[in-house]
Amino acid sequence: MSIDYDEVWNRAREGSPFSNGTEGYGWMAAWCDNCLRDAPFRNGISNNGCPIILVAQLGRTPAEFLDGPRDEHGRYSIGQQYTCIEYRAPGDGGGEPRPKPEPRGMDGLFERPERGTRMFLQPSRVEVPA
Repeated sequence: MSIDYDEVWNRAREGSPFSNGTEGYGWMAAWCDNCLRDAPFRNGISNNGCPIILVAQLGRTPAEFLDGPRDEHGRYSIGQQYTCIEYRAPGDGGGEPRPKPEPRGMDGLFERPERGTRMFLQPSRVEVPA
């Protein structure tokens, strides 16, 4: 699924996400340099790079950037300043999940059941008597 530049620009908020080049390059080294979304551009296969980082370099903070972890004083690591929700790590794969193939030259012993989708839910509140 590709990301549209105009949509990213319209959702972005005013203000640069990075205060200087060191922050920007440090964050991109931790996230963009191995993200599968930008790999075709980095490898010279495509002329278009990731529109999210383009919007960030043009001085707007993309909505896809969530604030990263901070310590008790509000400090953060440059590489963890933001979490990009569109990040795809190497090995994430894409498309439909594929089952593991049977070993070569062997038939499957049993039928494979359909795997269900795991859904994560917020824990419910528990009232504690005072």
